[in-house]
Amino acid sequence: MPLTPYEFEPDPSLFNKHAFRQQLAKAKSSISLFKQTIKSVQDKLDQRFLEGADIRDLVHGRAWFIDQLLSVVWEQFEWPDNNISLLAVGGYGRGELHPHSDIDLLILLRNDDDTPYRDSLERLITFMWDISLDIGHSVRSIDQCTEMAAKDITVITNLIESRTLSGPIDLLNTLQLHVDISQMWDGHSFYQAKIAEQKLAVLE
Repeated sequence: MPLTPYEFEPDPSLFNKHAFRQQLAKAKSSISLFKQTIKSVQDKLDQRFLEGADIRDLVHGRAWFIDQLLSVVWEQFEWPDNNISLLAVGGYGRGELHPHSDIDLLILLRNDDDTPYRDSLERLITFMWDISLDIGHSVRSIDQCTEMAAKDITVITNLIESRTLSGPIDLLNTLQLHVDISQMWDGHSFYQAKIAEQKLAVLE
């Protein structure tokens, strides 16, 4: 079964999405505004760390902020239908994001053909790099994810810890039905594969 995602507590003192959208509408350079905002929020988190804030609140707070920011980034591009969505996966999907950690993203397609989205996807990825987000991303359909999850323990682990950031939620719901470990992997095989994965990580 999919893991229960971390429930974020909104923190408008860290970032106010409504106010940011208003600033964005007036900004001469959207890239500059995004970069300044990222730095400002990181400075706030750094200050909270120096003041003794609970590290768990800081890790979850950074993930929450990036959620908000990416949802606004997604809005800047045209998506012709409801067959594409942006997901957080892996540690970021769990709601954990340390400074300088990769922001692991999955752009999930309902169908295998990415032609209708190709131009927007290229500009989206370039924009995220331009605003200095350390992203790790993949673009896959539900069927492609399912096929890979059946073969690779790392892939299925990332997928069962995923959350929708923007786009239709039903894509993730469908994907999670496909990659439910109770159907795709029996408990013993999943456990043994995770042990082997950890041993390999130690050796590397």
